[in-house]
Amino acid sequence: MCTRYSFNLTEVDLGFLGLGTFSVDNPLQQIAPGRQVWMIRLDKKRRPEAVQAKWGLAPSWLDNFSKAQANARVETASQLPMFKEAWYKRRCLILADGYFQWHHSPDQRRQLWKINRQTQPFMLMAGLWERYQVDDTLSFESCAVLTMPATEQLSVLGERMPAVVNNDDALAWLEGGAFDVSRFSLPLMKNAFNCQSLVKR
Repeated sequence: MCTRYSFNLTEVDLGFLGLGTFSVDNPLQQIAPGRQVWMIRLDKKRRPEAVQAKWGLAPSWLDNFSKAQANARVETASQLPMFKEAWYKRRCLILADGYFQWHHSPDQRRQLWKINRQTQPFMLMAGLWERYQVDDTLSFESCAVLTMPATEQLSVLGERMPAVVNNDDALAWLEGGAFDVSRFSLPLMKNAFNCQSLVKR
């Protein structure tokens, strides 16, 4: 978790970050690692900007792209070589309108659920980003979604969930604040998400 999510919106109000209404040219119902995704980061002047990056973090030293990481745990990301530098220098927020979770139903069939927020049409998933320099003229940017233990409400579907950041704390996360559930996600802990059953296999 999280290996699939959705960003199927054509407009998002990002006025709380000073970005106004953000228009999306390519909304997607289901996004998998390897796709280009929308993220918000700080530019060189430390102002929020919306850019695209490949989902699957690839640090500059990585020599095997099959080892790029789609997810990082908030509990360990600040210590692991794969994520440590990005944790302290390159934070981001990945735009989504929900994420998908497979769960084994009582009859042992796999049930797909879509989870989204009740109070607004989008969510901000805490993330990390990197720039990979291919040569003197070519580079690409990539990102990973941070995950955390699932809330009590969602733990029946899976043990983990994206680390979703409150709008009011989004800038603090981008500026380097330590991820603290009581600060960034506490208002999201109880009955803050809708769970929609989709298909069985």
